[in-house]
Amino acid sequence: MFRTILFFLIFLIALPVYANDLEKQVREVKLDNGLTALLIKREGAPIFSAYVRVKVGNIEEPEGSSGLAHFFEHMAFKGTPEIGVRDYPREEKLLKEMHAVGGDLAARRRKGESEEALKSLVDKLHVLEEEHQKLLVQNEFVQIYQRNGGNDVNATTSNDFTSYYVSLPANKMELWAHLESERLLHPVLREFYKERDVVAEERRMRYDNDPDGRLYEAFLSTAFDTSPYGRNVIGIPDDIRNYTFAAAMAFREKYYIPSRMVVTVAGNFDFREAESLVRKYFGRLPKKEDQPLVFSPWKPDGRYPREKSIGGKNEPRFYIGFHRPAFPHPDDEVFDVIETLLCEGRTSRLFSLLVSEKKLASRVDCYATLPGARLDSVFAFYAVPLKPGDMPLIQQEILGRLDLLKNEPVNAGELEKIKNQIDADLIWSLKENMGLASMLGYFQSLTGDWRYIYRLRTRIHEITPADVQRVAKTYFVPGRRVTVFLEKE
Repeated sequence: MFRTILFFLIFLIALPVYANDLEKQVREVKLDNGLTALLIKREGAPIFSAYVRVKVGNIEEPEGSSGLAHFFEHMAFKGTPEIGVRDYPREEKLLKEMHAVGGDLAARRRKGESEEALKSLVDKLHVLEEEHQKLLVQNEFVQIYQRNGGNDVNATTSNDFTSYYVSLPANKMELWAHLESERLLHPVLREFYKERDVVAEERRMRYDNDPDGRLYEAFLSTAFDTSPYGRNVIGIPDDIRNYTFAAAMAFREKYYIPSRMVVTVAGNFDFREAESLVRKYFGRLPKKEDQPLVFSPWKPDGRYPREKSIGGKNEPRFYIGFHRPAFPHPDDEVFDVIETLLCEGRTSRLFSLLVSEKKLASRVDCYATLPGARLDSVFAFYAVPLKPGDMPLIQQEILGRLDLLKNEPVNAGELEKIKNQIDADLIWSLKENMGLASMLGYFQSLTGDWRYIYRLRTRIHEITPADVQRVAKTYFVPGRRVTVFLEKE
């Protein structure tokens, strides 16, 4: 009863945003250069949250440059010719010299020259970097936002997208439009080589020295042979070490283009002013022809099921995954329902069985789309056993629950509860400006139409027990299965 009341209250709070009124609150602006802007007017405090989402992730990275999309996210906070430096003409000459040395160093490393032979070049680069540091105004880009009441200033890179976001008072709309368009138009890749070291250390901390990171990376590389989803977003060490300014700029010129960008602004502001500012500032971005990549779909090839073990000093854990088709396949929403049914909340089937009832696992999770949505991916399970020897038993319990989905239709009442739960989660994510801006921008970027959010909800409510049973029988089969264990040495 409490859950029903809670859901009803959430629905009432979010109803004006989520129901058909959303059509009246969104103004879609298409610029001549191909950029799309979604302006969402909401009542409340005079503040807004804004997203700039670029359709570029690790799947666009060329061979030998893995992690470049994530690295460029770091670079986008370094400023412009007017922001972040005391003397740009002097800096420009210094940067040109630094990049010449850095490019030479990377080229000779790729040829296999020893670090001893390269010591003079390394030393020269360090001297230039020290001289460059004297010209910098550290973190000025972010500080400008913060001095003007900005918060949540950040960015993320996934396999599919790169996003920049911030929240500001409504009277700072022009400041936001100026800063965001400037860093897209005139980025200066400062501290390029220093930031390479930062990313390399981030990789060591989050993946090389972290059990979950090592397991996740091993799982992706085992699951995907030719798909770029087999590479981690952060990149591999040799590629990170040898990024060059020329490669980074070529990547930016090819993919940071208006037709791949969606700008989303949600909050209490004036529509006419916001549209005028978007056109004035983002309209300056030059129109460029997109060169979309073509990827082959995953196909069963007789080399599954796959199983692998890696060792480590940490407690055991594992992933099981099943290859599944990418959006907009008609089964996409069914996977969302199965994820919620099996793993979402303490009453979900796997949590109830493995954590609450049998006490075999301390944690069990499901991921309907791992690691991304633009290409064929996997439906994955992750589990941490309470006892090291229980991993095979937990694996069998998970497979047993999947067999149950194949052989017994889901109870209609349980399925309706799952649909309501997905409804509540979706509505809750739209309650705040930042969540609303993110969600609508995501659907616009992925599907080409933010209104897909309506079709998603309709489709979820159309799913039947027979749909769940059919999808389980089709995809949760040995010929699509990948399992990777982390075993304690």
